[in-house]
Amino acid sequence: MFQFGDQSVDVSLSDGVMIVATPEHQILVSIEIRHMLKMTPKDGNLTVYYVEKKKKKTLSVKTISLDADFDDIQNLYRDLDAKFRGRPKSLLVIINPNAGKKKGIKVYEKIADSLFQLCGVKADVIVTRRQNEPTEILKNYDLSKVDGIVTVGGDGLYCECMNGLVKRTQQDNNINLNNHNADIVSSSLPIGIIPAGSGDVIVQYLHGTRCARTAVLHILLGHHVDSNIVSVHEGRHLLSYSALVLGFGLFGDMMHDCEKFRWMGPSRYNIIPLGSMLKRREFDVEVEYYPLTQNEKPKTARLYGRQISLPNGFLSQPKFQRKQRTKSSSDLMKETSVNEDLVKEAGRIYAVDSHAIMMKEKSGRMTPHFGQNSLMVYTTHKCTWSDHVSQLTKVKNEKPDCYDYKFVRKHEVSGYRVKLQNVTVKTTGNKKELQKDYYINCDGECIRLKETVFNVKLHRNAVKFFGDFAD
Repeated sequence: MFQFGDQSVDVSLSDGVMIVATPEHQILVSIEIRHMLKMTPKDGNLTVYYVEKKKKKTLSVKTISLDADFDDIQNLYRDLDAKFRGRPKSLLVIINPNAGKKKGIKVYEKIADSLFQLCGVKADVIVTRRQNEPTEILKNYDLSKVDGIVTVGGDGLYCECMNGLVKRTQQDNNINLNNHNADIVSSSLPIGIIPAGSGDVIVQYLHGTRCARTAVLHILLGHHVDSNIVSVHEGRHLLSYSALVLGFGLFGDMMHDCEKFRWMGPSRYNIIPLGSMLKRREFDVEVEYYPLTQNEKPKTARLYGRQISLPNGFLSQPKFQRKQRTKSSSDLMKETSVNEDLVKEAGRIYAVDSHAIMMKEKSGRMTPHFGQNSLMVYTTHKCTWSDHVSQLTKVKNEKPDCYDYKFVRKHEVSGYRVKLQNVTVKTTGNKKELQKDYYINCDGECIRLKETVFNVKLHRNAVKFFGDFAD
């Protein structure tokens, strides 16, 4: 018999739940073992620290204290400890001190450090000094001594760490990073995000809140969420991996314009894109989509194998023509290891965008879904300025009909290839470059294209997040 406050109680463990009840079977406390953080046995007492969900999906730490004789306490502790698995004990923590409002170090010291100490987690803390430093750190860090990587900053820091971890994983497995058709090896080491950035989009997708304490508790619980990424290659060279959004055209121009006004801080993302919209430009492209394989196709997947011609970017009702991949394709296409029908779309567009984390409608709004078996690609064609602004406003506000416009085409694929048409290439010595500037927005990083072709491929469940508290 145990003592809970001034009451005598029974304690039982069943189906992963610890139940504290009166002898009359009135349940006083019910705690899922997977939501426990720590157990501290001392003399005739056992204190259990656990996590409880509050309003707006935030988490808080609660405790329960049970008294009994020494043997009963030890027996309960051993029974709980046998089921208490998967919590991280050693973490690599990478902090960007300049993210958002430059509070990364303060957030870690005020919130994360004390919770890590409470749970006996050893943290190797590194404060970055320059861009791309996380990728360099992860190239040679001894990852065998940690149970996960934690970023304290914004989406940009996470994406740098993700790129570093994925590249390191391929390096350790002798995978050629620059082969755009290569199937990469998934990383087994999870990444946790403690938000201290401007937007913190990914952590909001994960937990439904930007609360830093909630993020730390998700990390300490040790649960994992698998997520997709996409690779983007220019010719035979890897440009980057994307975990969130990859945008060519308008969103590339927007990010390039925002980079010129970094002195404005996070507010530039609300102001500068309006100017980019006013001077939006059309791009003459050919987009070729790689279809899902038979095993990947969802029941509702459309069939691909048609060629669409859109003269001058005007969305018409074209005649469909089946196109079979042949040996006479370009060198890039020759590298492809499968013979599948493709769909081609040619014409003038404003943008080609894709999202590694797929958004689907739920309860009247677009919500994130991790680890989907396909990649959704959106091409934006000729439209009025006002219609375009209306559509992008709905995207920003996560409205379920944000892509239901005549000038937006949707494709569910495993990858795609974009080729710029009617582009002038300058040659200076042995160096070639495009006469005009074309940009890709890769998770907030602006990449200037040097060649006329780039390839994008989906990699399913390539990374793991710390997260997934019960919905």
